Amino acid sequence: MTLTRLVLFSGWGIDARIWQPLIACLHARLAHVTETDDEAADEARSRPLEIIAPDWPEEGPQAESQAGSEPTTSRASLGGADTLWLGWSLGALRAEALAKEQAPAALVSLAMGPSFIDQAAAEQMIPALAPEVLDTFRTAFARNPTASWQHFLRWQASGEASARDCLRQLRELIGHHPVSREAVLAAGLSELASRQMSLAPQSELPLEFWLGKQDPLLAPGLSAALRAQGQVVAEFEGGHCLPLSATEALADALLTRMGLATHVTHISEEA
Repeated sequence: MTLTRLVLFSGWGIDARIWQPLIACLHARLAHVTETDDEAADEARSRPLEIIAPDWPEEGPQAESQAGSEPTTSRASLGGADTLWLGWSLGALRAEALAKEQAPAALVSLAMGPSFIDQAAAEQMIPALAPEVLDTFRTAFARNPTASWQHFLRWQASGEASARDCLRQLRELIGHHPVSREAVLAAGLSELASRQMSLAPQSELPLEFWLGKQDPLLAPGLSAALRAQGQVVAEFEGGHCLPLSATEALADALLTRMGLATHVTHISEEA
């Protein structure tokens, strides 16, 4: 089945601007069809790809621009049988919880396992970070939220081949200060500490884990443990910032997963 709508959920402390490079890459891939294959172009135009990147549940420039007016996309209209959800980091945990109400066709958990922190009471023995890792960060955040947020940017960029370039690109997209209120950020940290995916049967919610091989925010052995439990796992070269470090690979994987890859002719050698 071809999916024609993509919803992108961003992570902790980072608004929807993080998706700009990926969205541009997807549009470029699809636009290239019209230059290379008339038949495929007609089919692609008949089923155009809609991309939605809501700032919810974070606050961001999009949310501010919609203040006082009806938002173009509400939480109630994000699901559907034609829709793929891609949740990055905390966005994946939130998307999995919302999917029980919204019922998208499938969910991709990007750079996130079933939980961020090890849940001692959980039945699923899948690796996650030790609680002390987040406890230390939350203590620092309580003292200095902005400095802690900036540290988090450096932390997640540290797994990339060029951490400095990734951090620079990240700051160019979202700035040097968080747009979310401290209360929103603190609530997000609480979610990271407690949220646990249910890992429902694939017949109820097709779920895939797309993970960076060098992600410093994932526990060692996560990919192998997920595969051992029958979960679908894809690994990318990169760390936690896959929307920036693996943009083209992600775009191609998304188009393939959505059944649109056959409508896309990749950039020719002479291009």
